[in-house]
Amino acid sequence: MVPSELPIWPPRRQRRRTDMLWLEELESVGLTPYLHTFPTLPPTPLTAAVTQFNAGHYWDCHETLEDLWRASPYPFRHFYQAIIKIAVGFHHANTHNGKGARNKLSEGLRLLLPFTPTFLGLHTNALARDVQVWLDDLGQNSRVDWAELDKRKNPLIHSVA
Repeated sequence: MVPSELPIWPPRRQRRRTDMLWLEELESVGLTPYLHTFPTLPPTPLTAAVTQFNAGHYWDCHETLEDLWRASPYPFRHFYQAIIKIAVGFHHANTHNGKGARNKLSEGLRLLLPFTPTFLGLHTNALARDVQVWLDDLGQNSRVDWAELDKRKNPLIHSVA
């Protein structure tokens, strides 16, 4: 599929389908053909959301990025959606909701991978690695050692510089 065939804004009632088509496009051809359309500096809400994420305020991070995600065209909006889903996944982990944590962290990781190793000044590869470690420890079943996971430091989003 060539880039011009995909809409840059989600059509009404087809957002999920368009999300999937864009994700498949990014997984197939990568981000490089689209880099010229992205800003080079992170927008202010992203900087605020990273601060919230790193403080463990995952739900606030989600709320901060939601308007930015809605206002962003494809494929850029997948980056914000990745951070939102990862933040919600860690929110679920903090409340010992294993199924919710696994689902959101998995979805967020898949969305984040096309934006690795760095994007908008953030070390996305490190975040992806941390998410994968948590997913491995959350396992595939409902038997999670929450006492052990509660001792672990929450992951951070690091700046490249």
